[in-house]
Amino acid sequence: MAGKQLQREDIVSEFALKLRLTAAALGCNSYKDLCARFQAINPATYFDLERAHKWLQGHALPRASQVYEDWAKVIGTERPGAWLARCPIADFLAEICARREINAETLLERAGAPAVEGTEAAARGRTAQPYLAGNFACYSLAWSPYYKGQIIRGSLLINLGQRGNALVARYEEMLLGGPIRFEGEVHFSARTLHLVLRLTGGKSPLSIALMTLLLPGRPASVMLGMMSGASFVGPDPQPCAARVALIRVPRDASHSNGYLAPVADALAENLLTLGLPFDDPWQAGELLGEFLRRGATGGLTQVTAHEQARLASVFDKGYLGHCSQGTDKRNELPHDAEM
Repeated sequence: MAGKQLQREDIVSEFALKLRLTAAALGCNSYKDLCARFQAINPATYFDLERAHKWLQGHALPRASQVYEDWAKVIGTERPGAWLARCPIADFLAEICARREINAETLLERAGAPAVEGTEAAARGRTAQPYLAGNFACYSLAWSPYYKGQIIRGSLLINLGQRGNALVARYEEMLLGGPIRFEGEVHFSARTLHLVLRLTGGKSPLSIALMTLLLPGRPASVMLGMMSGASFVGPDPQPCAARVALIRVPRDASHSNGYLAPVADALAENLLTLGLPFDDPWQAGELLGEFLRRGATGGLTQVTAHEQARLASVFDKGYLGHCSQGTDKRNELPHDAEM
């Protein structure tokens, strides 16, 4: 059952990415613009604004086969709609680029999408995704046995390196009354990114922490994954791994680093310090806490695209709400013009 569910999550996530690529190829700036393309092909199309929002957020798949047939006409391909729905991302990218006469790397950049396996960009190993640069508040379960069950709030800065063709990261926590910092490189592999962070300014310069995260598209309001390393506060260093959630914030968030109680109220109160206009901060705190605690009792722990989409549906609104200074941008598509 779990295998089937994971397969469906992958299909839903890839469908959302295909729609984002379609919108970018057509020059659409909003969900409304994309809907208009479908309505021009078929005035009775099921591709309306409400459904489009769910599909583009990776929450559902169309039930009506006519949507896929309309999609083929919008793109201008002779491929059947069923093929568009099930084909690998690399094949879809090649097809839409051929039909719209656009370079694959240009389209991926315009859509804020990661390099796709099987394409030339992926083969070269693209090293920079500039839209990921910025400040993040980081939440994970505390590693120290003295703070077992609590959540530790850290902060992260991702920035372009000196040569401008790679990203670098600086992670900070507040331990034993003072800050502890890690710095390192950001690497990309398929649809994940990896932060290899080394302790700075301490007695153990070789201490390393690793973050492995799902690679989101724009606006990258939230990134989910795993963080691993060795505990610092305790009788002995212990190998540790825990889920981590990175929330994009408008400015440095290190002022509110520290330990938090693992309850929605404490998380909501901390989220309110980030300067983001959440509709319901308690709901955001509840979802965040639920994500961090899942899989913490033993056995294999994995982070799925479905979880990424679920939290992004909440945190995208908060971040875009801040960017628009109160204007509702619910229907805008993330692309270069947003940065």
